[in-house]
Amino acid sequence: MNKSSFILLPAPVIILSNPQLGANIGAAARAMKNCGFSELRLIKPRDGWPNPEALPMAAHASDILENVTLYEDLASACFDITQLYATTARPRELQKTVLNPRTASQQVARHTKLQLPKTNLITESHQDAHEPYTKADNSHGYKAAFLFGSERVGLTNDEIVLADYIVEAALNPESNSLNLAQAVMIMCWEFLMATGDIDNKPDLPLKKELSEPAMKNKQEILKGAATLADQSYFFERFDKLLEEKGFFTAEEKAPTVKRNLRNFFVKAQLTKQELLTWHGIVTLFNKQK
Repeated sequence: MNKSSFILLPAPVIILSNPQLGANIGAAARAMKNCGFSELRLIKPRDGWPNPEALPMAAHASDILENVTLYEDLASACFDITQLYATTARPRELQKTVLNPRTASQQVARHTKLQLPKTNLITESHQDAHEPYTKADNSHGYKAAFLFGSERVGLTNDEIVLADYIVEAALNPESNSLNLAQAVMIMCWEFLMATGDIDNKPDLPLKKELSEPAMKNKQEILKGAATLADQSYFFERFDKLLEEKGFFTAEEKAPTVKRNLRNFFVKAQLTKQELLTWHGIVTLFNKQK
Protein backbone atom coordinates (compact mmCIF):
# COMPACT_ATOMS: atom_id res chain seq x y z
CA MET A 1 0.00 0.00 0.00
CA ASN A 2 1.30 3.44 -0.87
CA LYS A 3 2.19 5.34 2.32
CA SER A 4 3.31 8.50 0.54
CA SER A 5 1.24 11.66 0.13
CA PHE A 6 2.53 11.94 -3.43
CA ILE A 7 -0.55 10.27 -4.94
CA LEU A 8 -3.96 11.44 -3.78
CA LEU A 9 -5.97 8.23 -4.21
CA PRO A 10 -5.30 4.50 -3.71
CA ALA A 11 -3.57 3.35 -6.89
CA PRO A 12 -4.77 0.35 -8.90
CA VAL A 13 -2.90 -2.92 -8.69
CA ILE A 14 -0.50 -3.66 -11.55
CA ILE A 15 -0.67 -7.27 -12.80
CA LEU A 16 1.89 -8.66 -15.24
CA SER A 17 0.78 -11.92 -16.83
CA ASN A 18 3.57 -14.29 -17.89
CA PRO A 19 6.29 -11.63 -18.08
CA GLN A 20 9.46 -12.92 -19.69
CA LEU A 21 12.42 -10.70 -18.80
CA GLY A 22 13.40 -9.80 -15.27
CA ALA A 23 14.73 -6.48 -16.56
CA ASN A 24 11.28 -5.57 -17.85
CA ILE A 25 9.72 -6.40 -14.50
CA GLY A 26 12.25 -4.16 -12.79
CA ALA A 27 11.63 -1.34 -15.27
CA ALA A 28 7.88 -1.71 -14.74
CA ALA A 29 8.39 -1.42 -10.98
CA ARG A 30 10.42 1.74 -11.56
CA ALA A 31 7.59 3.24 -13.62
CA MET A 32 5.15 2.37 -10.84
CA LYS A 33 7.35 4.04 -8.22
CA ASN A 34 7.67 7.18 -10.36
CA CYS A 35 3.89 7.57 -10.25
CA GLY A 36 3.20 6.52 -6.67
CA PHE A 37 1.98 2.96 -7.36
CA SER A 38 3.08 0.21 -5.02
CA GLU A 39 1.35 -3.16 -5.53
CA LEU A 40 2.75 -5.47 -8.23
CA ARG A 41 1.43 -8.97 -8.87
CA LEU A 42 3.05 -11.48 -11.23
CA ILE A 43 1.44 -14.45 -12.95
CA LYS A 44 3.92 -17.19 -13.82
CA PRO A 45 7.01 -15.15 -14.73
CA ARG A 46 8.91 -17.18 -17.32
CA ASP A 47 12.29 -17.06 -15.56
CA GLY A 48 10.92 -17.48 -12.06
CA TRP A 49 10.98 -15.08 -9.14
CA PRO A 50 12.93 -13.43 -7.63
CA ASN A 51 14.94 -12.55 -10.71
CA PRO A 52 18.41 -10.96 -10.30
CA GLU A 53 17.96 -8.96 -13.51
CA ALA A 54 15.03 -7.01 -12.07
CA LEU A 55 16.74 -5.05 -9.31
CA PRO A 56 19.27 -3.09 -11.44
CA MET A 57 16.41 -1.80 -13.62
CA ALA A 58 14.18 -0.94 -10.68
CA ALA A 59 16.35 1.96 -9.41
CA HIS A 60 14.59 3.20 -6.24
CA ALA A 61 11.70 0.73 -6.54
CA SER A 62 13.36 -2.16 -4.70
CA ASP A 63 10.55 -2.07 -2.12
CA ILE A 64 8.01 -2.87 -4.83
CA LEU A 65 10.07 -5.87 -5.96
CA GLU A 66 10.45 -7.08 -2.38
CA ASN A 67 6.67 -7.10 -1.95
CA VAL A 68 5.77 -8.75 -5.27
CA THR A 69 3.20 -11.53 -4.96
CA LEU A 70 3.07 -14.54 -7.31
CA TYR A 71 0.00 -16.28 -8.71
CA GLU A 72 -0.72 -19.28 -10.91
CA ASP A 73 -3.49 -17.70 -12.97
CA LEU A 74 -5.43 -14.49 -13.49
CA ALA A 75 -8.38 -15.50 -11.35
CA SER A 76 -6.23 -16.07 -8.27
CA ALA A 77 -4.30 -12.84 -8.92
CA CYS A 78 -7.63 -10.99 -8.91
CA PHE A 79 -8.96 -12.46 -5.66
CA ASP A 80 -9.92 -8.96 -4.42
CA ILE A 81 -10.23 -7.09 -7.72
CA THR A 82 -13.68 -5.77 -8.61
CA GLN A 83 -12.80 -4.04 -11.89
CA LEU A 84 -10.15 -5.18 -14.36
CA TYR A 85 -8.69 -3.14 -17.21
CA ALA A 86 -6.81 -5.20 -19.81
CA THR A 87 -4.26 -3.37 -21.94
CA THR A 88 -3.80 -4.60 -25.50
CA ALA A 89 -2.97 -3.26 -28.95
CA ARG A 90 -4.43 -6.17 -30.90
CA PRO A 91 -8.02 -6.42 -32.15
CA ARG A 92 -10.09 -9.05 -30.36
CA GLU A 93 -13.09 -11.15 -31.31
CA LEU A 94 -14.75 -10.37 -27.98
CA GLN A 95 -17.21 -7.50 -27.84
CA LYS A 96 -16.01 -5.27 -25.01
CA THR A 97 -15.92 -1.56 -24.31
CA VAL A 98 -12.58 -0.10 -25.43
CA LEU A 99 -11.20 2.91 -23.58
CA ASN A 100 -8.07 4.94 -24.06
CA PRO A 101 -5.62 5.16 -21.11
CA ARG A 102 -6.81 8.62 -20.07
CA THR A 103 -10.52 7.77 -20.00
CA ALA A 104 -9.84 4.49 -18.21
CA SER A 105 -7.74 6.21 -15.56
CA GLN A 106 -10.30 8.95 -15.00
CA GLN A 107 -12.99 6.30 -14.57
CA VAL A 108 -10.94 4.36 -12.02
CA ALA A 109 -10.09 7.55 -10.14
CA ARG A 110 -13.74 8.58 -9.90
CA HIS A 111 -14.89 5.12 -8.80
CA THR A 112 -12.15 5.08 -6.18
CA LYS A 113 -12.92 8.53 -4.82
CA LEU A 114 -16.66 7.85 -4.54
CA GLN A 115 -16.01 4.71 -2.52
CA LEU A 116 -13.51 6.17 -0.06
CA PRO A 117 -14.85 6.54 3.49
CA LYS A 118 -14.82 10.16 4.60
CA THR A 119 -12.85 9.10 7.66
CA ASN A 120 -9.87 8.56 5.37
CA LEU A 121 -9.60 12.27 4.64
CA ILE A 122 -6.68 13.69 6.56
CA THR A 123 -4.96 17.04 6.43
CA GLU A 124 -1.33 17.07 5.43
CA SER A 125 0.67 19.30 3.13
CA HIS A 126 2.02 17.80 -0.09
CA GLN A 127 4.23 19.20 -2.84
CA ASP A 128 2.17 21.88 -4.62
CA ALA A 129 -0.92 22.14 -2.40
CA HIS A 130 -1.86 22.64 1.24
CA GLU A 131 -5.25 21.03 1.49
CA PRO A 132 -6.82 17.77 2.70
CA TYR A 133 -5.90 14.76 0.63
CA THR A 134 -7.18 11.22 0.64
CA LYS A 135 -4.99 8.72 2.40
CA ALA A 136 -4.32 5.60 0.36
CA ASP A 137 -6.57 2.85 1.65
CA ASN A 138 -8.07 0.04 -0.44
CA SER A 139 -10.26 -1.42 2.31
CA HIS A 140 -13.42 0.26 1.00
CA GLY A 141 -14.55 -2.51 -1.39
CA TYR A 142 -13.79 -1.16 -4.86
CA LYS A 143 -10.39 -2.21 -6.17
CA ALA A 144 -9.15 -1.91 -9.75
CA ALA A 145 -6.24 -3.48 -11.55
CA PHE A 146 -4.38 -2.74 -14.77
CA LEU A 147 -3.46 -5.97 -16.56
CA PHE A 148 -0.53 -6.38 -18.95
CA GLY A 149 0.39 -9.41 -21.06
CA SER A 150 3.72 -11.00 -21.85
CA GLU A 151 6.26 -9.28 -24.07
CA ARG A 152 5.93 -11.88 -26.82
CA VAL A 153 2.22 -12.60 -27.22
CA GLY A 154 0.40 -10.15 -24.95
CA LEU A 155 -2.83 -11.27 -23.32
CA THR A 156 -4.78 -14.38 -24.28
CA ASN A 157 -8.49 -14.38 -25.11
CA ASP A 158 -9.13 -16.37 -21.92
CA GLU A 159 -7.59 -13.50 -19.95
CA ILE A 160 -9.26 -10.74 -21.94
CA VAL A 161 -12.69 -12.26 -21.34
CA LEU A 162 -12.36 -11.68 -17.60
CA ALA A 163 -11.70 -7.96 -18.07
CA ASP A 164 -14.38 -5.33 -17.66
CA TYR A 165 -12.71 -3.04 -20.19
CA ILE A 166 -10.02 -3.12 -22.84
CA VAL A 167 -7.56 -0.24 -22.78
CA GLU A 168 -5.93 0.70 -26.06
CA ALA A 169 -3.67 3.67 -26.75
CA ALA A 170 -4.08 5.52 -30.04
CA LEU A 171 -0.54 5.02 -31.31
CA ASN A 172 0.95 4.93 -34.79
CA PRO A 173 -0.76 1.95 -36.48
CA GLU A 174 2.53 1.14 -38.19
CA SER A 175 4.27 0.90 -34.80
CA ASN A 176 1.83 0.44 -31.93
CA SER A 177 3.72 -2.15 -29.89
CA LEU A 178 5.12 -0.87 -26.60
CA ASN A 179 7.78 -2.23 -24.31
CA LEU A 180 6.16 -3.65 -21.17
CA ALA A 181 7.55 -0.92 -18.91
CA GLN A 182 6.44 1.77 -21.36
CA ALA A 183 2.89 0.45 -21.28
CA VAL A 184 2.93 0.38 -17.48
CA MET A 185 4.27 3.93 -17.39
CA ILE A 186 1.48 5.26 -19.61
CA MET A 187 -1.25 3.78 -17.40
CA CYS A 188 0.38 4.83 -14.13
CA TRP A 189 1.01 8.37 -15.37
CA GLU A 190 -2.54 8.82 -16.62
CA PHE A 191 -3.96 7.65 -13.28
CA LEU A 192 -1.64 10.00 -11.41
CA MET A 193 -2.86 12.90 -13.56
CA ALA A 194 -6.48 11.84 -13.08
CA THR A 195 -6.15 12.04 -9.29
CA GLY A 196 -5.03 15.65 -9.56
CA ASP A 197 -7.91 17.05 -11.61
CA ILE A 198 -10.71 14.61 -10.87
CA ASP A 199 -12.94 17.33 -9.42
CA ASN A 200 -12.82 19.21 -12.72
CA LYS A 201 -14.08 16.27 -14.77
CA PRO A 202 -17.74 15.63 -15.63
CA ASP A 203 -19.32 12.73 -13.81
CA LEU A 204 -18.89 9.37 -15.47
CA PRO A 205 -21.80 6.91 -15.53
CA LEU A 206 -21.46 4.62 -12.54
CA LYS A 207 -23.44 1.67 -11.30
CA LYS A 208 -25.70 2.45 -8.34
CA GLU A 209 -23.65 0.17 -6.09
CA LEU A 210 -20.51 2.21 -6.69
CA SER A 211 -22.02 5.42 -5.30
CA GLU A 212 -23.28 3.95 -2.03
CA PRO A 213 -21.56 4.57 1.33
CA ALA A 214 -18.79 2.30 2.51
CA MET A 215 -19.99 -1.25 3.19
CA LYS A 216 -20.67 -1.86 6.90
CA ASN A 217 -22.74 -5.04 7.15
CA LYS A 218 -23.53 -8.23 5.31
CA GLN A 219 -26.39 -6.74 3.30
CA GLU A 220 -24.23 -3.90 2.04
CA ILE A 221 -21.39 -6.29 1.19
CA LEU A 222 -23.74 -8.28 -1.02
CA LYS A 223 -24.52 -5.11 -2.95
CA GLY A 224 -20.85 -4.73 -3.81
CA ALA A 225 -19.29 -5.87 -7.06
CA ALA A 226 -18.26 -9.51 -7.34
CA THR A 227 -14.50 -9.97 -7.54
CA LEU A 228 -12.90 -11.71 -10.49
CA ALA A 229 -12.12 -14.64 -8.24
CA ASP A 230 -15.83 -14.88 -7.34
CA GLN A 231 -16.75 -14.83 -11.01
CA SER A 232 -14.13 -17.41 -12.01
CA TYR A 233 -15.42 -19.87 -9.42
CA PHE A 234 -18.94 -19.43 -10.78
CA PHE A 235 -17.72 -19.90 -14.37
CA GLU A 236 -16.14 -23.22 -13.42
CA ARG A 237 -19.41 -24.46 -11.89
CA PHE A 238 -21.46 -23.14 -14.80
CA ASP A 239 -19.19 -24.76 -17.40
CA LYS A 240 -19.32 -28.08 -15.60
CA LEU A 241 -23.13 -27.96 -15.43
CA LEU A 242 -23.44 -27.19 -19.13
CA GLU A 243 -21.02 -29.99 -19.97
CA GLU A 244 -22.99 -32.49 -17.88
CA LYS A 245 -26.25 -31.39 -19.50
CA GLY A 246 -24.78 -31.86 -22.98
CA PHE A 247 -24.95 -28.21 -23.95
CA PHE A 248 -21.66 -28.26 -25.87
CA THR A 249 -22.63 -30.44 -28.82
CA ALA A 250 -19.64 -29.43 -30.95
CA GLU A 251 -16.45 -30.04 -28.97
CA GLU A 252 -14.31 -27.85 -31.23
CA LYS A 253 -16.60 -24.86 -30.61
CA ALA A 254 -16.83 -25.30 -26.84
CA PRO A 255 -13.89 -22.98 -25.91
CA THR A 256 -15.32 -20.13 -27.98
CA VAL A 257 -18.82 -20.60 -26.57
CA LYS A 258 -17.44 -20.65 -23.02
CA ARG A 259 -15.54 -17.40 -23.62
CA ASN A 260 -18.67 -15.76 -25.04
CA LEU A 261 -20.69 -16.82 -21.99
CA ARG A 262 -18.01 -15.49 -19.68
CA ASN A 263 -18.00 -12.23 -21.58
CA PHE A 264 -21.77 -11.98 -21.17
CA PHE A 265 -21.55 -12.28 -17.38
CA VAL A 266 -18.52 -10.00 -17.05
CA LYS A 267 -20.23 -7.23 -19.03
CA ALA A 268 -23.22 -7.50 -16.69
CA GLN A 269 -20.94 -6.43 -13.79
CA LEU A 270 -22.72 -8.67 -11.32
CA THR A 271 -22.93 -7.86 -7.64
CA LYS A 272 -22.11 -10.52 -5.05
CA GLN A 273 -25.83 -10.99 -4.43
CA GLU A 274 -26.59 -11.47 -8.14
CA LEU A 275 -23.76 -13.98 -8.44
CA LEU A 276 -25.10 -15.89 -5.44
CA THR A 277 -28.46 -16.07 -7.20
CA TRP A 278 -26.78 -17.63 -10.25
CA HIS A 279 -25.00 -20.09 -7.94
CA GLY A 280 -28.41 -21.03 -6.59
CA ILE A 281 -29.65 -21.72 -10.12
CA VAL A 282 -26.65 -23.94 -10.81
CA THR A 283 -27.19 -25.79 -7.53
CA LEU A 284 -30.85 -26.38 -8.39
CA PHE A 285 -29.99 -27.92 -11.75
CA ASN A 286 -27.28 -30.03 -10.17
CA LYS A 287 -29.88 -31.51 -7.80
CA GLN A 288 -32.03 -32.50 -10.78
CA LYS A 289 -29.50 -35.02 -12.14
